[in-house]
Amino acid sequence: MLSDSQLEEFTRDGIVRIPAAFSAEDANRMRNVLWRELGELYGMRRDNRSTWAPVRPTNLVASKKDSAANAILGPPLRSALDQLLGPAGWSEPPHQGQVLVTLPTDEPWSLPHRQWHTDVGFEIPQDELIGVKVWALLGDLEPGGGGTPQVAGSHRVIARYLTTTEERDFKAVRDQVLASHPWFRQLTRKDRAADLVSETDLDGIPVRVVELVGQAGDVYLTHPWVLHSIAPNARDTPRMMRSRMMWRNGWPR
Repeated sequence: MLSDSQLEEFTRDGIVRIPAAFSAEDANRMRNVLWRELGELYGMRRDNRSTWAPVRPTNLVASKKDSAANAILGPPLRSALDQLLGPAGWSEPPHQGQVLVTLPTDEPWSLPHRQWHTDVGFEIPQDELIGVKVWALLGDLEPGGGGTPQVAGSHRVIARYLTTTEERDFKAVRDQVLASHPWFRQLTRKDRAADLVSETDLDGIPVRVVELVGQAGDVYLTHPWVLHSIAPNARDTPRMMRSRMMWRNGWPR
């Protein structure tokens, strides 16, 4: 169950972490399944970094369907979903979503300036939470290790912007929000000069960039309108996650 402070954090930032939502042992089983498929599809070996290619492997169908991942949706996550979407207000998913893997490279870590986006369009209600994005860490994840960078508070900026326009086209709204304030314009500049990690007030809404980092078994929940991007993995271990939308019953329509 989310505490009062966690609920306040989710309301303010659109992001909340549930530590140890599933066990380290369960996380290890999920990694074993994933390494087996990486070996079968790409010839990767866990103990040989020279085999770790491509950087972002795809088509991980067996890992996606394997029942080991069902441990993600254990009691801690279920109770949080009940709080946010309503008891019996959401349905059991067929699997635990997309398999995300980013292998280490020699590329230094930097905050991305491109591909900032949401995974959900802007036709959903502005004042009603009808879904959350689940991000489950299958391994320990340190800063700079490829954890998904997110703009805390951006869901509130988007909701406020939508009260000023009838526009709902996905690309148009996204681009207009990203051009709406100097802070966002810095976010999308390669030669940025601003500190985007420290909290900044955008006309009453605090925003900052955060990485989804933590320990194997941690789960993050994010609002559907939280902007996020893709970052390089500058650490020594692969970034392995699962991610999916969880919708309130009756959505999407």
